[in-house]
Amino acid sequence: APASAPAPAPEPTAAPASAPAPASAPAPAATPANPEQQNEAPPPPPPPIVINKYSDEQLRKVAHRMKQRLILYKEKVIDQYASSPEITPPVSEYDCIHRLSEEDRIKKEEADKKKKEEQEKKKKEAEQRKKEEEEKRKEEEKKVKLLLLFLLRVIRTIGYLLFMLHLNACFYYVASEYQGIGGTKWVYSGLGSAYLRCYYFAVRSLINIGGLNEPHTVFEITFQMTNFFVGVFVFSSLIGQMRDVIGAATAGQTYFRTSMDNTVAYMVTNNIPSMVQNRVRTWYTYTWDAQGMLDESELLDKMPLVMRTAIAVDINLATFQKIDLFKGCDQQMLVDMLLRLKSIIYLPEDFVVKKGDIGKEMYIIKSGAVQVVGGPDNSIVFVTLKAGCVFGEISLLQSSKDGGNRRTANVKAYGFANLFVLEKKDLFDILIHYPESQKVLARKGRKLMKAKGPAVATAKEEKKKGLALFGPKPPTPKLLRVFGGNFNKKMNKKNLLYKV
Repeated sequence: APASAPAPAPEPTAAPASAPAPASAPAPAATPANPEQQNEAPPPPPPPIVINKYSDEQLRKVAHRMKQRLILYKEKVIDQYASSPEITPPVSEYDCIHRLSEEDRIKKEEADKKKKEEQEKKKKEAEQRKKEEEEKRKEEEKKVKLLLLFLLRVIRTIGYLLFMLHLNACFYYVASEYQGIGGTKWVYSGLGSAYLRCYYFAVRSLINIGGLNEPHTVFEITFQMTNFFVGVFVFSSLIGQMRDVIGAATAGQTYFRTSMDNTVAYMVTNNIPSMVQNRVRTWYTYTWDAQGMLDESELLDKMPLVMRTAIAVDINLATFQKIDLFKGCDQQMLVDMLLRLKSIIYLPEDFVVKKGDIGKEMYIIKSGAVQVVGGPDNSIVFVTLKAGCVFGEISLLQSSKDGGNRRTANVKAYGFANLFVLEKKDLFDILIHYPESQKVLARKGRKLMKAKGPAVATAKEEKKKGLALFGPKPPTPKLLRVFGGNFNKKMNKKNLLYKV
């Protein structure tokens, strides 16, 4: 009985709804026959066209998506733990344990990897230090050998002098016996050690010290005069030779001091700032301590080509063969390139290249390190390049109307750095004679440019890209572009006619 009570309720309500229908005479056709259609709202009128139908539809879609994102954003703000609109399934105890164990495993792998990298880094640094110590030891051995050679020359000169004194002492003893030992005050008296007394006479006679007894006979006078003449020429020549040996040993140091003093005097005369003067003095001192000379080319240019080639190959060929850019090139071409290298020493914080400069050189680090820096005040270090690394090689391989491509970063010396410089002109002069190597370098240059190209393009896109709320608009189909173009042309004609 209670269940049947609500059922007849809709029937009495339908009767009053149909009763007023005849009363409304103006709209009898608008009254629906079906009572369910009576409650439905009339369809909304079409929105007005602002720009054109297609553009208005796109804008409405954008507004609709923004509303959806706003709703989703509000939901996430209300529930800060929500990661998606969907309900997160419950997490079991096994899932928690598995997740923790997986995190521990990942952390352990990362720690092991980091530890391994640190060990490899320490190993490389130890090998590098060992190599540097070995090179320093070899340089010290070379210096010691050179010093021993000069010392040997000095000892040999002193030996010649002592031998000449020995011969003169023997001649004096023979002359004393000829005149009669102890016969006069000039000859040997026969007392004490004969060799020591005669040697003492030879030293005082040849070196012209004086204080000798006066000769009396013609023989004694002739012998003494001969001793004086021999002493003047022989002893002076020996002393001069010793001076030359000592001068040759210190010639480099004298040249260094003279050059440095002349440069300092020039800077003082022209009122150069003291900071610049200190840097110039530092460059002179370090260059001399590092390579024992100020300019290697002055020494090598005086040698024949065969000797220069042998020295260049012995010193620098091993470094050149490690460069990936020149792997696969003709060996003789590398030798020709070695003869064109120029060695330059940079002081700490000196800029090797600056961003925006025209690149016409390639640099090879012989010793020391350089840093690629950036930022407003060049405080950001992107990478540190050490001995054996190469930079600026793209400047040699890329042709440009202005003579080379622009440098893309600043490179400055990290401490004292000794660099080899190879100019583009020298490389092209060499490649004329090696067409196969030219092809190899051209191929590697294209690979380097391709590898560099995407990175530069990505960087430019990242600069242009802002905070995008929506994805990029898909391209318009070709057919629609044709119709759209014709429509725009017609609209332009109508506007023109309207203005006329």
